[in-house]
Amino acid sequence: MKKLLALILFTTLTWGIAEARHIAGGELSYEYLGISGNFLKYRITLKLYRDCLSSGAPLDERAAITIYASGSSTPFINLGVNIDRREVIQLTTPGPCIDNPPIVCYEVGYYIEDIEIPPSQLGYSISYQRCCRIEGISNVINSGNTGATYTANIPGTSVGATAPENSSPTFFTSDTVVICENTGFTYSFSATDKDGDRLSYEFDQAYDGASSGQPQPQTASPPPYNSLPYAFPFNFFRPMGDKVTINAASGVITGTAPAAGIYVITVTVVERRNGTVINRHRKDLHIKVAPCSIAAADLDPEYITCDGFNLTFLNKSASSLIKTYFWDFGVPGTDADTSNVDRPTFTFPDTGRYNIRLITNRNQDCSDTAYAVAKVYPGFFPKFSVLDGCKNVNLQFTDETTTKYGVVNYWKWSFGYPNVNPDTSRAQNPTYSYPNTGTYQAQLIVGSSFGCRDTIDNPVNVLDKPGIRLTNDTLICNIDTLRLSAQGNGSFTWSPNYMISNINVSNPLVSPDQPTKYYVTLTSAPGCVNTDSVFVNVKQFVTINAGPDTTICLTDSVRLNASTDGLQFTWSPPATISNPNVKNPVVRPTAATTTYTITANIGKCQSKDDIVVRTVPYPVAVASADTSICFGGAAPLRASGGTDYRWSPSTGLSSNNIANPIATPGVSTRYIVAVYDNKGCPKPGIDSVIVRVVPPIPAFAGNDTAIVLGQPLQLNATGGSGYRWTPSTGLNNPNISNPIASLSSDFSYAVRVSSPEGCFAVDTINVKVFNTNPDIFVPTAFTPNNDKKNDVLRPIPVGISKLDYFRIYNRYGELVFSTTEIGKGWDGRYKGNSPSSTSYAWYVQGTDYTGKTIFKKGTSTLIR
Repeated sequence: MKKLLALILFTTLTWGIAEARHIAGGELSYEYLGISGNFLKYRITLKLYRDCLSSGAPLDERAAITIYASGSSTPFINLGVNIDRREVIQLTTPGPCIDNPPIVCYEVGYYIEDIEIPPSQLGYSISYQRCCRIEGISNVINSGNTGATYTANIPGTSVGATAPENSSPTFFTSDTVVICENTGFTYSFSATDKDGDRLSYEFDQAYDGASSGQPQPQTASPPPYNSLPYAFPFNFFRPMGDKVTINAASGVITGTAPAAGIYVITVTVVERRNGTVINRHRKDLHIKVAPCSIAAADLDPEYITCDGFNLTFLNKSASSLIKTYFWDFGVPGTDADTSNVDRPTFTFPDTGRYNIRLITNRNQDCSDTAYAVAKVYPGFFPKFSVLDGCKNVNLQFTDETTTKYGVVNYWKWSFGYPNVNPDTSRAQNPTYSYPNTGTYQAQLIVGSSFGCRDTIDNPVNVLDKPGIRLTNDTLICNIDTLRLSAQGNGSFTWSPNYMISNINVSNPLVSPDQPTKYYVTLTSAPGCVNTDSVFVNVKQFVTINAGPDTTICLTDSVRLNASTDGLQFTWSPPATISNPNVKNPVVRPTAATTTYTITANIGKCQSKDDIVVRTVPYPVAVASADTSICFGGAAPLRASGGTDYRWSPSTGLSSNNIANPIATPGVSTRYIVAVYDNKGCPKPGIDSVIVRVVPPIPAFAGNDTAIVLGQPLQLNATGGSGYRWTPSTGLNNPNISNPIASLSSDFSYAVRVSSPEGCFAVDTINVKVFNTNPDIFVPTAFTPNNDKKNDVLRPIPVGISKLDYFRIYNRYGELVFSTTEIGKGWDGRYKGNSPSSTSYAWYVQGTDYTGKTIFKKGTSTLIR
């Protein structure tokens, strides 16, 4: 009772870690030890893998293994096997030629038990189940909630008298192999067999097992077992995708690795003794694909182009450790078939097979070499056809692929109806019957003896009645014979039996002498019938009208619009015709008069007609020369060369439909004139004239100012290139921009500022003369209330040529305003606010016209 209680207590205490996710693979095997009395003796070994980097539970101290007699769901033996030993296998030195090498480490636990069982005709199955696998497995859905079942079968005498005397094959895989994503790799799952049985290898299902609700069952469930839920696009026979395969004879897995992640792979070794399968032994392993890269030359074994001579090559290893590339494209007799780029495109000189060589890091560390074969066989054109048909009637699929090199020798058809088995075929021209109407997507993968292969798809319409492809309604001459054509699966019958060569063929000849509608009936199978018709219109002669004569402008083209019931056409002369064999061609005649003749045919019937196309040169438009005007001025425009005139734009023109309008634009404008004449050309000649408008002159005489008596005043006008001051009283030179004035009393000057084009403007300046020394006056108060009276505190300079500064401070010593411009002042705002009434200190300094500095300071009151 105490021993049972201890066992229950142990189970309860360890249950929490028992369901932790840690499984990373496993294998259940046995070794035949001989006969002991009437019993067969075997040594059972359970090998469990745990990822060293996993945070899951440690390996169990005890494993529950169940043995079933084959065909029975009642356990034959339940074993509780203690762990025998642990070992750690780890890849510690992956080598210097691996970029971002992964850490690969497994803790492996061995559970070993010897058993004795009686001989059996059907044999035994041995099973172990556990939950849970590690999370985040790339090819399994919700892997952290899946378990594992590891199983082995002891064969019975029903498959051979000596079959029970068997030991499981022994894998000698390297569980610490380095596999880098998107890179070629080789991984051996080879095994040896002590019994000398013949071995073969295949991918198999990885089994699910215990659940998180009962992660460590004491009795494993009996077979059969459920597969793991593989994530698309993976499955058990493509556990690492379509680019990874296993060699059935050697057990070597090769291919291009998928994206980085963890992938469950199960390999089954099939044991054959004397030609009979006696056992299937399994190993389940979680393989890591790392985001690493190997400095390797890694090529596909074969490259092929079937539609040209160009091939692009790329090393499948993208390792940053690869510094250089050397490609040799295998063209005999030349050294110019090499490249040093990472992704070369090479144009081969001829068809054939070429031996490709790639050397990475040539003559450097981590150098590697790879070889491949390039096949160049252009001229492969895949194609197939199938006529629409009825349900439950065989439709004929016809391969129409052509190849310039070799022969077409590979066909794999898929008829697009997977619910009916089989819906595939390997025949060249198969038939297939669809049980229901609808549109199905048929596919053909077709290949040649030279290795070309391509995939094409065609829709197949399955109807209640067969499809017919029939000649379009047509037109013939009463002396002609016409071949009709009908296509479809089945036999044909035509009616009426009038002027027809054979009513029971798909393509009879008809020669009616009057309009006739012919009907064709297609019978694909009993009850699968369709009827269609073609109307053959019969003409006694061809009607034709080339159209009215016309006049166009020389160098222009015109489309001819003939009216005719003809079927074939010929225009002449062909030299100036875009296409002389269409009904309505475009012509561009170069002569003054050209006669075009159209010949229209319906079979042997023929008619002709003419059209005359005359050409007239374009009017020669001549506009007046470009000109300039002052802003607000006017310019007369002139044009000649025709009888009618159209000016554009019309903005600023006195008239836009006369030869000589007056232009008064506000801005510079290009006026375009279209000139028409009455000689027959309906299109105008074109010319243009630019009227450039000189912008307004920004005449500026300077700000009004004040000087003291006896001081000279330097005037300074701007805005143009010519200046004239009036009156000239007191000026040293009235014809320059900056004369010096000597005044004894208040005075006003006007300055006329002109441009090089003769445009001008006038401005004035008022000078006040004080009978005092130079000074700067500042008001003692100001009222910034926006009444436009004393709103701004500004200095008033007298006899001052330059204001050095005017600064205002508040009672906290903060600078509230500063300027060096005469006439500028403070509006009473500081930092966006309007302070209340208070006094402010100011400092002002200026320089008079003699260079003397004037400095003053004081206070002013802001009054609200």
